[in-house]
Parts: sequence; C-alpha cells; structure tokens
Amino acid sequence: MSHIENSYEAHKRNFNERTEEVEARLFHIKHQSCLQYQLIKQTLDQLSPFLQTPASWLTVGDYNGLEANYLLNQKQQAVASDISEFFLKEAKIAGLIDQYKTINVEAIDYPADTFDYVFCKEAFHHFPRAFLGLYEMIRCAKKAAILIEPIDVLSKMPTLLFLKNVLDRIDPLLINKIWKNRFSFEIVGNYVFKVSERDIEKIAMGMGLPLIAFKRINLILEPKIPTAALTEPPMNQRHWKRVQRKIKRKNFLSKLHILPYNHLCCVVFKDAPSLTVLQHMKQAGYFILPLPKNPYL
Repeated sequence: MSHIENSYEAHKRNFNERTEEVEARLFHIKHQSCLQYQLIKQTLDQLSPFLQTPASWLTVGDYNGLEANYLLNQKQQAVASDISEFFLKEAKIAGLIDQYKTINVEAIDYPADTFDYVFCKEAFHHFPRAFLGLYEMIRCAKKAAILIEPIDVLSKMPTLLFLKNVLDRIDPLLINKIWKNRFSFEIVGNYVFKVSERDIEKIAMGMGLPLIAFKRINLILEPKIPTAALTEPPMNQRHWKRVQRKIKRKNFLSKLHILPYNHLCCVVFKDAPSLTVLQHMKQAGYFILPLPKNPYL
C-alpha cells in the first residue's frame, strides 16, 4: 500500500474506531446554543457574502455534517461529503442533513460544474495531495471553490523568513529549533498542510481563472475552557465573552503586524461574481484580486 493510500485508510479507520462518539460528535449540531457550536459558527459566518441568494453546495471533509447543516439553515442546498460515511450517516438519520456522499477528494464523483460552490473547512490540511484535491474542488464548482484553513505563517512573518534564509546557508535544519511546527503531523496520519495567498494565486493563474479573494481571520477553536462549559446549553456568557476578548486582542496584534492571523479564507472563482456578491465580500472584509489574462492564449 502506498503512502497516499495509507493516509486515506488511516483517516477512515480513525472514524470507524470511534463508534462510541456518535452522540458527542452530533451534540453541538443538535444543540446550537452551546459554546462549542458558536466557536465553529464564527468560521462558517465568513461565508455570508455567498449566502444572500439560494445556491447549491458540496461540503468536503464535512465529517459530521456540521457545514452542510449550517448551509441548510441558511436556505441553501447542500450535500455533505467525507472520506468516511460513518458520522454523516448518523447525521442523516438524525435529520441534521439532507444528503451525503462518501468522497475521496482526489477523485470527486460528480461532473464538472455540478455545484455552485464547493466548500472545505479545515480539512484541506489533511489531504496527502492537497493541491490535487483543490483542483478537483474547482472542477466540480460552477462559481467558486472556497477554503478556510490554517495560514502558512512563514508567508506572513518576514523576520522568520529572513532568519531561515540565513540559517539555510549553514544547515537547512537549524531553523527547526525556532520554527517548532515546520514539520507537523497529526495522529490520524497526515502532514498539516497550511496555505498562503501566493499558493492559491499561482494555481488560479495557471488555470486561467478570473479572480480570487482572501480574508485573514483569527479563530480560537480550542479555548482553555472546561469541556462541560463548551457543551452545556444555553451558552455560558462569561466564557463566551472571554473568548471574544481573546480574539479582539489577537486581531489588534495582527493589525499591527506583530502576530500573523492564524486562518485564511480563500475563494477561487471560476466565473466572475456578480457586483452584488463583490459588494458583500468587500463589506465582509475580503481582499479581492482580479487576475490578468494570459496574453498568449
């Protein structure tokens, strides 16, 4: 079995070995007033510019159907997908999602332009061949493919990049003493692939696409809060305000370029969006980059 096959099999096993977690994994979708759901909802709310009119969506790496459920609540059509159907099947039985499909992102079993949007939240960094997955997502999207992923900090920290360039002349591994998570792996068997604006720009330019957009954000997905406080409804307002204060501090430091933002929203358009969508994106804080046409094609 190849490294790639091993990676996907490890993810499948990780789901199938957690049968006792079904209720826990669906709890915060069923009880959306709890703090755990609200923390995740902060991420999903970045989709607001694309939710003004009904559209069809495919969610990729949506292991328990949470993203599809969110979209359905926003009056969208959504098919949830993942490498394993285990939690998605339970979400369908519970009435939390309408449709699901088992999908390997490297070979999405849908024709080109099937969905208006293909959306992947924090699953891209699990893919053993991440860019191949992104190409497939773009292929299946009619309007755009959207990623929300951890940001590549090296692309946002010129001091770290300068130091790496200096140390590389001595030993290319010296920077690891400072950049501790340069080679980071997760226990489910994947390298953590972080994204940058430049990565997305090069892919879109190579494909001759018209426009890309980005929004840098700070997320706190694992706050230092007791588990009971995360899952008990209604939401603990004291803990919620504590999280909000922490995000505000992070945003302040990021705006001063002292710390990089920790997540990046990437939108790769296959077709130029409407003026209304562009306006909503600008209002939501997206940076929009029109791409030049290849003069030789």
